[in-house]
Amino acid sequence: MNIVQARQELPKQKRLCVFGFPERDFFLEEAYVGEVVENVSLFPIPGDADYRFGALPTRGKIIPAVDLSKIYHVERQALKDIRMVVAHVDDRKIGFISQIAPYFVTFDDDIAVDDLIDPRSLL
Repeated sequence: MNIVQARQELPKQKRLCVFGFPERDFFLEEAYVGEVVENVSLFPIPGDADYRFGALPTRGKIIPAVDLSKIYHVERQALKDIRMVVAHVDDRKIGFISQIAPYFVTFDDDIAVDDLIDPRSLL
């Protein structure tokens, strides 16, 4: 077997951002991740959906912040020292609240990943 054949036989991989709460992890495809904002101060949006915790004004734009614990019924501690993983979807942004420091992992493409978030569904 030559080097080209060996590379073709390697499984394709996907890189995911892990974030969430001490009790539960969520995953976001690396291609969506634009930035991680530390020590976020969010402003409430009256009348918005229950899972939207608030919004972060940044660089002249408002980024809605999604609290996945409301959608997935996860017990969580009081929100303090939170981070926000900002996903870029086309020309829009959406943030996901995280109580853990986000990090990246790599999986083979053929491995199914539970709790993979599609940010387009929450815009």
